[in-house]
Amino acid sequence: MIQITDEDNIDLMARYQDIDLFGNSVEQKALTSMQRVTTRQSVLKGRDLYTTEPADIERFIKAIQRDGVELPAPIWEPAAGRGDISKTLVKYGHEVRSTDIFPYRDDDVDIAALDFFTCKNTAGDCKTIFTNPPFNAQEEFLEHALSFGVNVVFFARLSFLSSVRRRRIYERYNLAYVYVYSGRAHCYKDGGISKGQNMIDYCMIMWIPPYKNETILRWIV
Repeated sequence: MIQITDEDNIDLMARYQDIDLFGNSVEQKALTSMQRVTTRQSVLKGRDLYTTEPADIERFIKAIQRDGVELPAPIWEPAAGRGDISKTLVKYGHEVRSTDIFPYRDDDVDIAALDFFTCKNTAGDCKTIFTNPPFNAQEEFLEHALSFGVNVVFFARLSFLSSVRRRRIYERYNLAYVYVYSGRAHCYKDGGISKGQNMIDYCMIMWIPPYKNETILRWIV
């Protein structure tokens, strides 16, 4: 029978106190989200690309027009992907700057190569950041976007409104509007059109600093 002494226990605690249940160090875990963005591969399947259905962006634009809510221009789309959001905004008369960490090519919109996390100023003095953020770094994308002090519009899962960590972000940066899709919106992995029924609820979240009032809930039909 093997006996474990107090010295063994102390040694084990020293070795594993900074390791989680999966064997990852706490320090490494803190870097994981950023690393998943900054090391995105140049192969399409490795780029966390989820395109947004243009018709769903149109539904949102019509909803805010109905409610008299403005999108100050110019608008910056920092995770433009293949330009679905950008092209829809341009269609409705908005001035848009489109960038992405990977320079996708599109005949209708210019998408410049730019790592959003390296930016200390908005692109072209933009007044609004409007994006469907990379799923693997949504919180980091949100905090960086809010740090510019401009309007921010996020297309996100409705569940993005939950969690203790995000609640702290929302308490610091008060939400102005939450627009919920009454009919489900759509996201397509790697730009492929899914024929199956989408079971995920989405919303549009808007920040208009320095907004201090209660969050306003609206519906997108």
